[in-house]
Amino acid sequence: MTMYDVTLRAPAAPAAPGPPSAGAPGPVQRAEDAFAALHGADAALLLPGVVAATTAALLALTNPGGHVIASDQTRDPLRRVLLTELTGARRTVSFVDCTEVDAVAAAVRPETQVVYTPSLSDPLMKLSQLNDVATYAQMNDLLLVVDNTVLSPAQLRPLETGAVVVIEDASPCLDEWGDLSAALVTCVNRYLVPIREQAGLLGGQVDPWAAHLLERSLSTLELRMTARQANAERVADALRGHPAVHTVHRPTFDEADWALETHQGFGALLSFEVVPEAGNLDGVLAAAGPRTAAGSTLTLPALTTHAHLSERLRREAGVSRRLVRVSVGIEDPAPLIRRLRQALDAALAPDAGALAPAASAVSAAPASGAEGESC
Repeated sequence: MTMYDVTLRAPAAPAAPGPPSAGAPGPVQRAEDAFAALHGADAALLLPGVVAATTAALLALTNPGGHVIASDQTRDPLRRVLLTELTGARRTVSFVDCTEVDAVAAAVRPETQVVYTPSLSDPLMKLSQLNDVATYAQMNDLLLVVDNTVLSPAQLRPLETGAVVVIEDASPCLDEWGDLSAALVTCVNRYLVPIREQAGLLGGQVDPWAAHLLERSLSTLELRMTARQANAERVADALRGHPAVHTVHRPTFDEADWALETHQGFGALLSFEVVPEAGNLDGVLAAAGPRTAAGSTLTLPALTTHAHLSERLRREAGVSRRLVRVSVGIEDPAPLIRRLRQALDAALAPDAGALAPAASAVSAAPASGAEGESC
């Protein structure tokens, strides 16, 4: 019998993108160009995170002595950083309800220069009336800056409503795997240079390999968000009729018919509050099943993004211990809906026990200082 000497070799790891050849854009430039194209803009900036991106934009668009109106849905660590950085740079910030143009108008001062708001807040899913806010801002020489993280350009392009700057965290929508720490900024051309300069002063940059991964994810954004949007609607509809659910936080076109002109949908997130009679929520949180890139996640904001706040401050923010945040993936939502119904039924059972901090939520939660919450 003939013997053969066979040497097994592990497959080579993919090479990181090297320096671009002359005239060819590098991975950072390609990711920026792809994001700008999705928003119908000419250029964009890729920055290390949404806190750095937002801080750079607001500092670049204001002067010492200027005033910024920011949404009261802005959460830490961004809220804390804006208060410290802008105040230290001789700016002032007021946090108000930016979902209503009247509240924005009431907060305007002679020195007001910028209005900053999310297009859709997280975790309470409050929808900003960008059409009205943008019109008011233009009529009063104010600059509108929109955080479009929850919707992405697949659902809304704020520059077309009158915003001058759009900021998006890579997670939860842009990055397919939800594990990149980066943010993108696109804007009206004349504001790009000052924002770039201010970002340079703050420091930090995105690794070229991370930029390459983000660029690759952007190519499938519209397909992914179309599926996730439809799945989220099915989950929300199922929850609205369950006796253990007090409220479902997710806008609809029936409630906001004005959004038909500008929005393609309301993204992949929703949240719901369970009734006081419900017991321990561990089973509800476990309904998401094993975590995968294409799957869904459930978390308690009171134990994750808002864990560092006192009970009083959480309640003032509208975040109770019974609020559950759901990020719906691209997989068929039928198994998730079935498990959620079973878990909610069990939570209403007489022997369910009192509501207690869910250990699974704590173990799966990011640190309270994390910039974002993965989908």
